[in-house]
Amino acid sequence: MSYMIYLSLNGKKQGLISAGCSTPDSIGNRYQNGHEDQIQVLSLNHTITRQQNVSHQPIQFIKPIDKSSPLLAMAIDSNESLNGAFIFYRTSQAGQLELFYEVKITEATITDISCVYPHSINDFDAMPHERIFLNYKSISWNHITAGTSAYSIWEDRTY
Repeated sequence: MSYMIYLSLNGKKQGLISAGCSTPDSIGNRYQNGHEDQIQVLSLNHTITRQQNVSHQPIQFIKPIDKSSPLLAMAIDSNESLNGAFIFYRTSQAGQLELFYEVKITEATITDISCVYPHSINDFDAMPHERIFLNYKSISWNHITAGTSAYSIWEDRTY
């Protein structure tokens, strides 16, 4: 079973970009009570590699077309600085959703937005979505329930 992931995204110029993103007006019947001011994340990928030095790669996530879509277009156009938190939920032993993991990024910028509108006949059950790529200055990971955390700074390291 996949985890539910939400994104709270704040722009230096636009403020809370994720405000109202998980409401019926924004995403129709996919909305979730309690997450109105967060972006639904359908998929999240991130890679950090190391040869001699740490090499950060952009965070890539997929989200439905929603209220934030025009605001994200404005953010890439103006190279707006963003701070964000990806919030992960899983099913607890008691069968309830629990917040258990968080990934925070600071001073991020959008490097790529790709809109995907599936073929209306061949992919009739697929929904339109966007693929977003973010570079960031720093990233932190926090496993809330297990009590572990770490961070890294994206810079050109020479050691």
